[in-house]
Amino acid sequence: MPVSSFRSILTAIAFVSASLSSSAMAAPASQPGATQDPQDIGICAAPTSWAGTDKVLTCTCPTNFNISTSLWGTDIYTADSYICSTALHASVLDRSGGRVTIEMLPGQNSYSGTKRNGVATRSYGKYRASYRFVNAAEVNSSGASASGHNRANGNGRKSRSGSSFERDAVAILGSLGLGNLGQAENQLTGEDIGECRGASKWRGTGKALSCSCPANISNTGSVWGTDIYTDDSYICKAALHAGRIGRSGGRVSIQMLPGQSSYSGTKRNGVTTMPYRSHSGSYRFN
Repeated sequence: MPVSSFRSILTAIAFVSASLSSSAMAAPASQPGATQDPQDIGICAAPTSWAGTDKVLTCTCPTNFNISTSLWGTDIYTADSYICSTALHASVLDRSGGRVTIEMLPGQNSYSGTKRNGVATRSYGKYRASYRFVNAAEVNSSGASASGHNRANGNGRKSRSGSSFERDAVAILGSLGLGNLGQAENQLTGEDIGECRGASKWRGTGKALSCSCPANISNTGSVWGTDIYTDDSYICKAALHAGRIGRSGGRVSIQMLPGQSSYSGTKRNGVTTMPYRSHSGSYRFN
């Protein structure tokens, strides 16, 4: 038998074996505890914006996300690898999506490629930054552990999750006797509507809504207004205009408002909004 034919047979056998072994979800590897409280970055993408940092980041993978072929590494991945695909590869989640948490790491001298759970990663040489998946329920920087997003401090009390603005505002409302702290926090952050788009669906409700903006926000969405925006304005772009987030994205909260008689356009933070006449629904950022 020619050598080339023998190699072809071996390759075919290896491919069938790999396909069969990858049909079931691999057992998840034990994840280390996070070294700090995670920062919410919205919809998962490749975390190249945080290369060179030691940040702990949490994000959301949508249901039936696209599996990227641009993935490098096993357990430790290059910072330009798409998080949702590597999470599936690492057995952190399945195709139904969900929340994942990563820890940014220094670059490695080499990365090995493997095939797991139907996802193939590639090998690579030296690269400048990396990440791994961590357990957000356990923050090990102080030796304390907690459930969910709360972590016990030295006095045995739990610190509330969320942005410093949310925590401070809730504390102020509580000190003024303006109702239950949990209710106050819900009023500030609002109903979670997933990925930010427009808010015209909630016109006339007066609701507070929260949503996630991805990294590298698109410039294609239209925005009308300044500080108060028409409810069909792209929320992430308006949030960037209002200085609520940067290009790295993140969580925002809006308050639905009645329509205004007019909306003024301005240029802020590299975003230009347009003026508009009377419109039947609006929102502002909490």
